[in-house]
Amino acid sequence: MFTLDDSDKFVKVLALDVPWAHTYADMRPGKTDCERRENYRNAAVGVIQAAPASVLWWAFRITVSKVGRPLDVDNIAKTIIDSFCARQIARDRSSFTHLGLYPDDTFDHVRILQVIGNRSTTVDSTRIEVFARVRE
Repeated sequence: MFTLDDSDKFVKVLALDVPWAHTYADMRPGKTDCERRENYRNAAVGVIQAAPASVLWWAFRITVSKVGRPLDVDNIAKTIIDSFCARQIARDRSSFTHLGLYPDDTFDHVRILQVIGNRSTTVDSTRIEVFARVRE
């Protein structure tokens, strides 16, 4: 078991709170996966830290609160992980090329995904934490 808050092994490069909660594969205008990825990237610009020099692999902890309709917990992470994937950034023709933390979103580069879902009675929200594994 891994403890992502172990600062001897992990460096947190992103702690981002956004006021929305959604999953992937919505094709309505203004809600497409590409638009959602760009929204995450735009929100991360002022918050993301530079990646350490020697990253072994990456880990995500995502906490979501949702009012109203339920979300499939297994579909929450897709657009978030893709938002910081260099290959996807290029495919999206995004201007946020500097946010590409890893070349691809395979387990060669992203090895841990923890998603925590909660019901909310007040607001939608998503907290995204991205950790670089720097030591074994």
